[in-house]
Amino acid sequence: MTNMLGQNYPYHAYQFQNFEYFVVIDFEATCDKEKIPYPQEIIEFPSVIVSGFTGQLQGCFQTYVRPTFNHLLTDFCMDLTGIKQNQVDVGVTLSEALFEHDQWLEKSGIKYSNFVVVTWSDWDCKVMLESECRYKNIRKPSYFDRWINLRVPFHQVFGGVKCNLKGAVEKAGLVWEGCPHCGLDDAKNTARLLALIMHKGFKFSITNSLRTIAKSGPKQGSVFFRCGSWTTARGGLCQYFEWASPSQLE
Repeated sequence: MTNMLGQNYPYHAYQFQNFEYFVVIDFEATCDKEKIPYPQEIIEFPSVIVSGFTGQLQGCFQTYVRPTFNHLLTDFCMDLTGIKQNQVDVGVTLSEALFEHDQWLEKSGIKYSNFVVVTWSDWDCKVMLESECRYKNIRKPSYFDRWINLRVPFHQVFGGVKCNLKGAVEKAGLVWEGCPHCGLDDAKNTARLLALIMHKGFKFSITNSLRTIAKSGPKQGSVFFRCGSWTTARGGLCQYFEWASPSQLE
């Protein structure tokens, strides 16, 4: 069987994963060299589906997102990401992008399967999407509230040397494909790294999540980052949630 790396891997290398599919995302957002624009806004929304059984890429989604507060991209942002002003000018809003992505997952047969979002770092789900949705009062799908930060299993498999995504891909022995900071290319390279780690026999589990307090009280609606002691055996645990009963958490 040939996977997305172009290599023949035995089927048994993948079949024990906890998830049927991995949905790899890598947002690009407004930025500047000296100071991040406030509020920072997503300008590219890419997503790549990877089979949890074969490691194969099963589909790609990408749309440009129109910023609604800081309409003009900085020269630094355009040079870094390769995204042009006219591309975001005709882009969709973040709310529309989330809806289109959700519809794409449904049409692809993924939405109601056992899948998990995968990122490189916690920034995409913990910081960028969460903060922008809260600032703009946008309701995002709950599957973005838990994810696998691929940095964690990468360091488990290849060692704890800090590196960016391109450095990690190259350290793993892969050749970088595309342009760094192009969201879709970054997502595809993350997916290739994911497939390689799968081949090495690593069994993935959730590394981080956001929790919302549902029970009535002064903290109702507050979102907390479930950050705690991650291990391969125990998954993502956090001592700060030992006091909370399941009925208190959404």
